[in-house]
Amino acid sequence: MTDKPLAGTRSSLSRATSETGWRLAKYLRPYLILLLVSILCALSYAGARAGRAYLAKPLLDDVVLQNQDDTNTSSSLSWVRDLLPTKKLESGKKPSEETFDRGMFGEQAKENFLDVVVAALLAVLIIPLSHFGQSYVSQYILGRVLVDLQQNLCQRLLNLPLAFHQSMTRGERLSRTTNDATRAHVALELLCGDVLQGAFSILVGGAILLSISWQLSLLILITVPIVTGVIAYFGTRVRRYAKRRQESFGVITQRLVEILSNIKVIKSFGAQTTEASSFRAHNEKLFRRSMKVVLTRALSRTVVEGVNNFVGVGVLVIGAIIVYRGWWALTPGSLAAFVMVMGSVYKPVKDLTKGWNGLMDSLPAAERFFELLDQEPETPDPADAQDFSLEKELIVSNLFFTYRDENSEDTSVLQGVTFSASAGSLVAIVGKTGAGKTTLVDLLVRFYDPESGNITVDGMDLRKIKRRSLTQNIAVVSQEPLLFEGSIRDNIKYGNPLADDFAIEKAAKAAYVTEFSSRLKNGLDTLVGEEGERLSGGQRQRITIARALLKDPALLVLDEATSALDSESESYVQNALEELIAGRTVFVIAHRLSTIRHATKIIVLEQGRIVDSGTHIELSRRAGLYRELLSLQTGIPEVVED
Repeated sequence: MTDKPLAGTRSSLSRATSETGWRLAKYLRPYLILLLVSILCALSYAGARAGRAYLAKPLLDDVVLQNQDDTNTSSSLSWVRDLLPTKKLESGKKPSEETFDRGMFGEQAKENFLDVVVAALLAVLIIPLSHFGQSYVSQYILGRVLVDLQQNLCQRLLNLPLAFHQSMTRGERLSRTTNDATRAHVALELLCGDVLQGAFSILVGGAILLSISWQLSLLILITVPIVTGVIAYFGTRVRRYAKRRQESFGVITQRLVEILSNIKVIKSFGAQTTEASSFRAHNEKLFRRSMKVVLTRALSRTVVEGVNNFVGVGVLVIGAIIVYRGWWALTPGSLAAFVMVMGSVYKPVKDLTKGWNGLMDSLPAAERFFELLDQEPETPDPADAQDFSLEKELIVSNLFFTYRDENSEDTSVLQGVTFSASAGSLVAIVGKTGAGKTTLVDLLVRFYDPESGNITVDGMDLRKIKRRSLTQNIAVVSQEPLLFEGSIRDNIKYGNPLADDFAIEKAAKAAYVTEFSSRLKNGLDTLVGEEGERLSGGQRQRITIARALLKDPALLVLDEATSALDSESESYVQNALEELIAGRTVFVIAHRLSTIRHATKIIVLEQGRIVDSGTHIELSRRAGLYRELLSLQTGIPEVVED
């Protein structure tokens, strides 16, 4: 009873292995011609190496032993003489007694020796050239494939919905996009390197062994199922352990990201020792899982090497007995060539074992990589999608939205939200933490699609508007100012890559960026550092506003853009926002209610529902959540008179 689940597990592992290997191999399709060149070089290399070992047979049988027996038998390499401009020895002619010397080769032995030398020189010439060709061409192919892998990965990450990025930790994403992608490439490298080269060498060597003595070859074939079984058994174990190790890599990466992201908090609480101990525990777990992979791979190589050595000694002993008995027409030269060719196959068998185990080690990472590529991208535009245009009004009708997490219960965020906003109006959204404010604006800019209900723009469902047209007409200024590494100018220009310097400087001036950049040595060309770390929060926020100004959007979303700033910075940012708001339809998530007194409409959210709406004067006159929030911020109940 217990064997069936195990067999099923092995079957599923084998199926997953072949599917992953096939998907990796598909990346070689654009380089098929180069791959054929690489395979030809690999075959030439394998044939030359095995042929070099085979030369022991004609060297012993047709040169050394023939000279001692004074025979006149042509070498099995007589075809080599056709490559040389030398006169052939007439058939049946024996070397004269005057020229024959027991201390030197006879004439026929000399010609046979020349055949061996020419063949050896050919092998010596082919081996390095074919090895160079195979190595260079295969590495070129693999380099191009790595570019393709990384490009596909980047493209897929950019096209994945925001929900995916928020459902996976940053460390897990980094692990999959760096470590897993690299190991996926290693799997392909092993497939095109050790595995392919080893397989060709074994096939060519096996063919030559059969040509020398099929009887001895059959003795060796008895061990093939043993070696194959060992490789398959340990390969399955390596793959299973490697999958667990890759999971630990993701945990380690996540812990490191958390430590680096919260380094100020860690230092302020003196928690360095605690964090180091926690990281060490995860590191030790990763080490133990890694060592299981190492141990299994080492055991596999050891067992295969032991079997190979045992077979080698056995063939040598049995072959010597056969030669002595005169069985199977096996000559000393044939036995020597058989042993040497078998020795030349010994290293490819080791390489194949090593490459196969390495492939099994890398395939779990490749599977995790393909899991990322298999994620559903953002919903494509429908065939009848139209361009964005907001000239009349935006209507939200009976909107429901729920966050779904595989590891926790579903969280209902919005429940039946309905309102409208006229073009050119300023709509403020307020409420307590967790009320659904950010989720609502995320739906407006289509970071998510609603569970039910809809959003229409001038009567057109938001989901039937071209996504690119939508993003071109919307700008978001969030609470946390996000900048790219580069200069101030580069970050502003991100809003419109085609903008000239005059437009950039105009936007910078309108957003009060020049107020501080003019005091910097390099002005707008000053580098902001990673995530803008060289600038203050207020300065970074003004740059994001300048970026939005340069984009010149029809619809603007301000997500608590001033809540984290001090009074001076807030003053500059508020002035910049007034420049940005003019003439646009604006949605504002407001923390400080004093900043939305002039809003066209204020929507009050509580637990995902609209509990009130109106102007600042209307809401502050009647009892409700808005007046409660207003009272908490001002310290006194506020009732506004006309």
